[in-house]
Amino acid sequence: MKKVFIIIVCLLSACSGKNVFFSEENAVLPDSGAVRRDLTEIYHGTLSLEQLIEIAKERNLDLQIAVLKQELARIDKQIAIGNLLPQVNILAGFEKNYDNLHLGVPTKLFGLPYNMAVPLLDSDFYAYSLNAQIPVFVPSLWFLVSARKKGEDIQELLTSLSGKLVTLNVMSEYFYFLALQSEEKSLYHEKQSSHELLRQAEISFRTESILAWELEEARAYDMSKELALRQNKRAQEIAYLDILKSLNFPFDVKIDFIPLEEKIVILPSVEECVLQALEHNEKWKVSNVSKQIREDVKRSALSEFLPKIILGGNVFGFDNNLLLEDSGSFLSVIGLFSVFNGFKTVNEYRKALRQEKISEIELIKEYWTLIAEIHSAYNSVQNAKELFLLSKTNMEAMQGKFNQKKAEQKYGVIDLKEYYSALKEYHEAISFHEKAYFQYRLAAGTLAVAMGQNPYQETEL
Repeated sequence: MKKVFIIIVCLLSACSGKNVFFSEENAVLPDSGAVRRDLTEIYHGTLSLEQLIEIAKERNLDLQIAVLKQELARIDKQIAIGNLLPQVNILAGFEKNYDNLHLGVPTKLFGLPYNMAVPLLDSDFYAYSLNAQIPVFVPSLWFLVSARKKGEDIQELLTSLSGKLVTLNVMSEYFYFLALQSEEKSLYHEKQSSHELLRQAEISFRTESILAWELEEARAYDMSKELALRQNKRAQEIAYLDILKSLNFPFDVKIDFIPLEEKIVILPSVEECVLQALEHNEKWKVSNVSKQIREDVKRSALSEFLPKIILGGNVFGFDNNLLLEDSGSFLSVIGLFSVFNGFKTVNEYRKALRQEKISEIELIKEYWTLIAEIHSAYNSVQNAKELFLLSKTNMEAMQGKFNQKKAEQKYGVIDLKEYYSALKEYHEAISFHEKAYFQYRLAAGTLAVAMGQNPYQETEL
């Protein structure tokens, strides 16, 4: 007798080739969250740092990937929850027999031939069944759901951290570009000073007041200042492209940037910063949740020593009722208890214990790393603040000096070389002051990230 092959027929709603939730027609990457922006309105114009950060959060590719990973973590949790729900299956099959399947019945006692061939099955028949089952007591599934939920929490924390790191990165690129622009002004006036020095050297050489090598030295000095100015221009171009890359903008976009208004944030004590970090820092929270996941893995491994109980039921039909009823139903309770599986369960539990121990050590390590990070960032903010205040005083001094030299040059007391030198020093002081402020804001932003806060803020930390 040939074996009867049962063909599993899935529900049409489950096997449809089209997914109504995601298709090429309605697929939308998280370009701008719930609201789309008309990018043509912001491609050309002047943007502030706050606007740049807003656009980066909407369009940055790394942040989009983080959001998608968070969605994947949520789907993994839903898959784990699905294991706890009833599973219903429809099975159907059709069989065609090409051999005559008969059952030989002994009839010698009745004075008949030795055997009588009684048909066993029809030439063709069908069978179907509807079965369902639900786990009643399978603890490993419970701990899997718990672990997946914590995995979703971790990805949410990582998405939050990614947003803050994107903000800090945009701030860094923005400040660097403005610093190069500020440096360009001092380099330009330094170039004017060197050019005036070269002009005077050429006059002195024609009057035989200096030697030829001294003229060449002045020319080389002028060329070096011209080179520094060109290098600054190239650095500005690269820095500008880095900003467009972070914004996910085409590289032919032309944008001007609005400088920040200078503000000094009020720092709390370092102890308060540590407390804030222990409450809000994403990396610290991730380490805590990771430890909890390891605990779920340990409990799941331990639950493998317990029996599993599954409740099931079946309704079936059969069109050949010679040996079987044409329909029927039954309810089943299945219990499974592993007696020996090659020490697999024992070793899985031993492995889980060591993984839990590793997570505990990593949590302690992350704690001390966080403490050190807060103290380092806090001291960096203090140093940057002091440097900024110093640069402000120096800028005011250079401004007074330049005003004096400007008046002296007006009345012919000094020549252009000395005037340009004073102008260069003044713009160097301005550039130093602006760079010091940029460094201060980046240091404050880094401390804010370590504390689990927004790195770009105009209020107190």
